[in-house]
Amino acid sequence: MSLLRLLWRGVHPARAAVAGLTLGIALVGAYSAAAIPPHGSGGSGLSTTSTQPATTTATNPSTSIATLPKQVGQLLIGTYRGLTPPASLLAAIRQGRIGAVILMGSNTAGGVRTTRAATARMQAAASRGGNAGLLIMTDQEGGAVKRLSGPPTSAAIDMADPGAAYTQGAATGGLLRSAGINVDLAPVADVIRAHGFIEQEGRSFGSSPAVVSSAACRFAAGLAASGVAYTLKHFPGLGDAVASTDTKPVSVNESAADIYADGAAYRRCGRGALALVMISSASYTHLTGSVPAVLDPNIYAKVLPRDRISALPISDSFEGGAIRAVSNGAPAKTAINAGLDMVMYSANESDALGAYTALLADARAGTLSRARVQAASARVLALKRRLGLSLGGG
Repeated sequence: MSLLRLLWRGVHPARAAVAGLTLGIALVGAYSAAAIPPHGSGGSGLSTTSTQPATTTATNPSTSIATLPKQVGQLLIGTYRGLTPPASLLAAIRQGRIGAVILMGSNTAGGVRTTRAATARMQAAASRGGNAGLLIMTDQEGGAVKRLSGPPTSAAIDMADPGAAYTQGAATGGLLRSAGINVDLAPVADVIRAHGFIEQEGRSFGSSPAVVSSAACRFAAGLAASGVAYTLKHFPGLGDAVASTDTKPVSVNESAADIYADGAAYRRCGRGALALVMISSASYTHLTGSVPAVLDPNIYAKVLPRDRISALPISDSFEGGAIRAVSNGAPAKTAINAGLDMVMYSANESDALGAYTALLADARAGTLSRARVQAASARVLALKRRLGLSLGGG
């Protein structure tokens, strides 16, 4: 019986998610034996064979909404400042202009009980508007990057043992669920190749693709077993980046062969039922040229399908320095047209709402593909269904 059919028949989302993750891990062995790493002469070394984009999906009544404005809203990840969501954000959620919210440190500083009250208010606003439940996200990696006190009690670099990674992932999932959070923006799947910011912050599981793949995917499995979605990041890898894309443009000069090798975690558990993948804002000399990966159509049409990664693709913050420096004045439109499903604004509430207005106008004008909007919103809603969130109308 298919995973989706199990879900539709009422199997608990967490159990179904574990089944999907286990299936994905089992299948990767057969794929890896047949896969051809991107060695080659000239260009990026990627296959030029046309493939079906990973973000294309057939829609059906259970995974689509009727109106264009609410379809666009599903693609936006917004935020707010302080412990309590403001009336303006609650109104936007009720109107269907925001499909997800990322909680930062200022939002979770009151602890689990206060955070739970805030997430409940936001979910109630979505319900009152007849909308699907919200994806509510946070960065709970461990070490220096986590928003709530509690698990994981170790940084990623100290969770290289797969058993420890699973235990920490499961405990983290339980903590997040108690706060009303259903998506962890973790684990980091970057493989350390340079003394860059990922290594300095202790955010990677190690310098070996095999170690990172095993530990990251076991942490992800622990989250999924708790009914929390996981996010592999930052595809196709920031382990060679000296600086963070949050502050400035970053170019990664890693070879195409090394990029492929470092993607082991994405190939191993990037097909789980509760999987997301964060697409990097860095550019890759031997893969995307000078274009940030998140804006490059080849990432979605060739690279993700080649690696059989079906996880929901989301961006890093579009308020970061790497995206602000893009000469194209409409990076969100460019990214969605390329194949991205969700755009994140993690600094200011107004940025997500402004992006919503622009994207809706672009979709109505035809410069943002309506087919892309429909496909992306359907994929977002499909993930929400697997998380057990209610699906509204349109």
